[in-house]
Amino acid sequence: MKHEAILEWDSPQHYFNRKTNDWYWILGVIVVGASVLAFYFGNFLFGVFIIIAGLTIGMLSYRETKKVSVKITPKGIIFGRSLYPWISYKSFWIEDEHINGPRILLYPAGFIQTMVTIPINDEVDLNDVRDVLLEFLEEEFLTESIFHKWFDKIISK
Repeated sequence: MKHEAILEWDSPQHYFNRKTNDWYWILGVIVVGASVLAFYFGNFLFGVFIIIAGLTIGMLSYRETKKVSVKITPKGIIFGRSLYPWISYKSFWIEDEHINGPRILLYPAGFIQTMVTIPINDEVDLNDVRDVLLEFLEEEFLTESIFHKWFDKIISK
């Protein structure tokens, strides 16, 4: 899948913050407490699900992220191995004051798709990114839901 890149940079697949031991203790207390309550009320399947989910979150939070290539092409934005075609999105916004650094928000054209966020490397000029994106999409102020912002604050601690 070769596409001629108008603008290209490397970016982390997602932002990684090393967690403290206290974070893992809090996760463990929550998981044990919730699973004990589930077992107490006779919901064994849900209790096992909570334990598996807690272990998965713990393991994934320990693993560092890998760098992926981001390319803006005439067909769309390629993030790693995924292509986000221009026709599927209505508008964009460059959020430069996010906790984890600047990123592109893409607003979907349809109801089924979700908003896409693509991190921007600090070495890339945001005005260059904005100028290239304006060739393909409208610029519109976008913001994520309050739940997503709350989740970002919890995860980045």
